[in-house]
Amino acid sequence: MKRILTVLLAVLLALSMVACSGSTTGGNPANPGGNTENPGGNTENPGGNTENPGGNTDNPGGDDEVQGEVQWDKLNEVLDFVLEVEDGRDVVVLQLTDIQIIDSSQARSPDRLTAADAAMWVPGNMEILAWSVMRQIVERVNPDLIVLSGDNVYGEFDDNGTVLTALIAEMESYKIPWTLTFGNHDNETKKGMEWTCSQYENAEHCLFKRGPIDKLHGNGNFTIGVKQGDKLSEVIWLMDSNGHTEQDESQNMYSSEGLFEDQIQWFEDTCLKLKEYNGGVMPASIGFFHHPMQAICSGMQKYGYVATPNFSRFLIPENTVGDSGCMNSDGKYVDKSFTFHKLLKKYKCEGWFFGHEHRNNTSVTYEGVRYTFGLKASYYDSYENFSQSLLERDEVGGTKILLGESGLRVSHEYYDTEA
Repeated sequence: MKRILTVLLAVLLALSMVACSGSTTGGNPANPGGNTENPGGNTENPGGNTENPGGNTDNPGGDDEVQGEVQWDKLNEVLDFVLEVEDGRDVVVLQLTDIQIIDSSQARSPDRLTAADAAMWVPGNMEILAWSVMRQIVERVNPDLIVLSGDNVYGEFDDNGTVLTALIAEMESYKIPWTLTFGNHDNETKKGMEWTCSQYENAEHCLFKRGPIDKLHGNGNFTIGVKQGDKLSEVIWLMDSNGHTEQDESQNMYSSEGLFEDQIQWFEDTCLKLKEYNGGVMPASIGFFHHPMQAICSGMQKYGYVATPNFSRFLIPENTVGDSGCMNSDGKYVDKSFTFHKLLKKYKCEGWFFGHEHRNNTSVTYEGVRYTFGLKASYYDSYENFSQSLLERDEVGGTKILLGESGLRVSHEYYDTEA
């Protein structure tokens, strides 16, 4: 009972939130020509009528392909990591997003937080505000891989690095392979990107690679291949969607939201190699980065989505296609030109996952690709609590992703405050 009351207290106090949102030193990358699209700018009608923005594209992963010999020696050179999962069953992935741990004792100015927030977000409350949520969902889902999809820590409140150290210790305690992408707040810490990336790279169970920072914008563009028997059953993409609070090219950090041309080219070049070495068949894949894509707006139109300023929140009704979740706020979207969406269609990507908008957790398909806002995984910063929720519950927990012969299936796992 004491624990339940403590959690409820956290819920009530967390209604007063910070007034702000919710990747080794590298030179300026080749092709520094900026984003493919002013992704952080104001957009007119971001969910407007988009008739077939993907156009007529080749489908290199089509069902009519006959697979030849799989060259694992070559695939091992293309893939950054290989995760082996026993054959004959679904692969289970768990997305935890926007944990965004805050250590109020490290606030850079005394008036940065309200008194209530400063009292709530002390280091001693990490257990009730984050670890208890994450641990319950991990134990319930029992995943093969955990993905943190950005704003894992609130870097502004971690200049001495103790918050990141605590997060890594919690993740390592599960003894399950895990990986991550960066959000707009992770890299604010004065510890810097070289130190931050090295902490992840040196963690025993963490699959993370800072990437070829001399060739690509961002920190953390890499792949994980899932091997079942002798088959490459899935490829998991991790990419940096940039949009960092502060731009620092010496650390490969860029404030523009979205993918740069060199990142998109890397994605397509890697797809072509994967197809070639996978016996001429493009393997199925899913991907993660932090910022939401414009295509999800097009996918939500059938449920009544209308863009800001006329946005009105809604709950996706029961349906037979696996769409779900609540859309509680509108925001900015990347890939407004649908350039990346076209490539996801072309190269057999089953779905793309993101976070950033703490109060949204919709999952919908658009032109054959499922786009998903992951369920926020902690009580830090803003979230949709039970008193406001269309579901009449705290919209906090994790997102369960099943991969297998039955295709991609996505469901949210909500934190049980009574457990």
